[in-house]
Amino acid sequence: MNPAKAAAAAIFQAAGGEPLLRAAGNRWMLASGDGGGLKRRAAPPFLILIYHRVHPAPDPFMIDPVPPALFDAQMRHLARAYRPLPLAELLRRSREGNVPDGAVAVTFDDGYADNADHALPILKRHGIPATVFLVTGCIGTGRIPWHDEVLLAFAGARGGAIRIPGTGDATTTLPLDTEAQRHHAAFAALAALKPLPEAERLAGVGAIQSALGPGDAAAAASLMLDWDRVRAMRGDGVTFGAHTVTHPILSRVTPERAREEITASKQKVESELGEEAPFFAYPNGRPEDYDAASVDALRSAGVRAALTTTFGANEAGDDPLRWRRAAAWSADPRRFALQLAWYRLRGPEPMPAPGLAPLAAGGGR
Repeated sequence: MNPAKAAAAAIFQAAGGEPLLRAAGNRWMLASGDGGGLKRRAAPPFLILIYHRVHPAPDPFMIDPVPPALFDAQMRHLARAYRPLPLAELLRRSREGNVPDGAVAVTFDDGYADNADHALPILKRHGIPATVFLVTGCIGTGRIPWHDEVLLAFAGARGGAIRIPGTGDATTTLPLDTEAQRHHAAFAALAALKPLPEAERLAGVGAIQSALGPGDAAAAASLMLDWDRVRAMRGDGVTFGAHTVTHPILSRVTPERAREEITASKQKVESELGEEAPFFAYPNGRPEDYDAASVDALRSAGVRAALTTTFGANEAGDDPLRWRRAAAWSADPRRFALQLAWYRLRGPEPMPAPGLAPLAAGGGR
């Protein structure tokens, strides 16, 4: 964090700013039009936080890793200052129009094993419910999500250079001599592959693995949850939702494939857990990553709430099949507290806060 911003945040916090900001967000929001200013909310907002991994040794080739000590500090703040709710209760209350002040939900995408190893004990310690969205084709199968195949390949690379598939320029190569260069190339590859039609994306993943190797086999084997661990987590109060079978970008596959991915993943969660799975998270989750056909398929499958990675808070009248999420992973617990308070106060349109620039929601994984 910039030292000047850190100092400003500390002064603001010492003056009692965060509790005041948090309280204001229950009733007011910053209007983006008509010259700005405060606008009275029709109902208290609620935040849905997105996480992927909680890991004691984060590295540049993990999706949004959070160290356990930091996650513990964040959950401690949620338990003390907010009202953490299960998604099912949040959905019910939003329909009834009685969302309580400070409502927040915690979610994880993909189904990484470290959610059980490191996140669950912290959630239990603070009494915080959570929902994990599973890429069902990677649970107990030995497979890993395609984006992790790419990341592991780059993590294992040792020098040289690579042309990123999908960039359209055969002369453009990226060096792989340092960890920073490999990190840059890995996420450039993900950005290039995500918009491609499914067959081209899978071919691009294969080309990267052919050029660099598949990466650490042991890391891949231990990356994801299996169904026994999912059931054990369910016994500890964690709920589970669907996140497709293979993590495709739904708007880049045919409507038939999207429907198959949605329905099959939901049915797999239900058959393994013996209960309804009414919640879904869109892969990548930005507005361009799903379409009206995807939403129709969710509705037909019986999904009652679907989570995007569009940034922001929600209100009771918002479409639950397009609920927003937010992320706040500052290593400074004071800034984390300020971020959450600010996210609830700001309106639905992007409006950077002076000295408190909001983070994107997890990079849209």
